[in-house]
Parts: sequence; C-alpha cells; structure tokens
Amino acid sequence: MVVIGITIATVVSFLASAGLYAIPPVSALVTRSSTPRPGLSTAVQIGSVVLRSLLASCLVAGVMLAAGWHGAGAGALLGLGLSVLPLILLIGGVVHENTALPVAGIHLLDWVIKLTIIGSIVGIFVQ
Repeated sequence: MVVIGITIATVVSFLASAGLYAIPPVSALVTRSSTPRPGLSTAVQIGSVVLRSLLASCLVAGVMLAAGWHGAGAGALLGLGLSVLPLILLIGGVVHENTALPVAGIHLLDWVIKLTIIGSIVGIFVQ
C-alpha cells in the first residue's frame, strides 16, 4: 500500500508544482529572474522534478514508517516540518549565490505545498 501512496503523492505533488509555476505572475517572475541551464531539454527538467518528488515521497514514507505514524494529518504535519530543509538550502542560495528573494520565496512555497501534499497522501497509505 505504501508504494501506491508514494506513486500517487509523486504525481499529485508534480501536478501541484506545475500548477504553481503556470500561474502567470509566478511564471513571469521565475522566467525573468532565472537562467536556465543551456542544453538541458524540457524532458530532462520535468524528469528532474518528478525524481525530486519521488525522493521526497520515499523520505516521508520512511520517516512515517520508522516513527509508527499514520494518517493524513500526521503526514501533512511531517511534510510541513520537513519544509525547513528547503528553507535552509534557499537561504544559502540567497546569501551566497545572490538568488533573488522573491524567486527563493516561490521555490519555498513550492516545497511547502509539495511536502504537505506528499505527507498527507502518503500518510493515508501508511498503516
């Protein structure tokens, strides 16, 4: 059952992320403030997002299983708590790599949404 939850959470979190970045003001800001890696195809970029969502889903499932937690609420709280990890990385990007604060904020929002969704979905499938 957990594998089904991980799969669903991966797909739903990818779709939520795509929806966020498709919002015109968000898309415009990210496009204006980011430099895409030359030669990296759209398929590779999409695959990267799916892979990151899959890894996050596996992490959440592993923590929930190890801790004996289950349910959508516990999973959502775990996902929300794990959002501190992307926050730490994004602070580093802002301080050391001159990442624009609004762009870092969008990326953080993306991860908060993703991890909360992943946690709540995986939590339903953890017994």
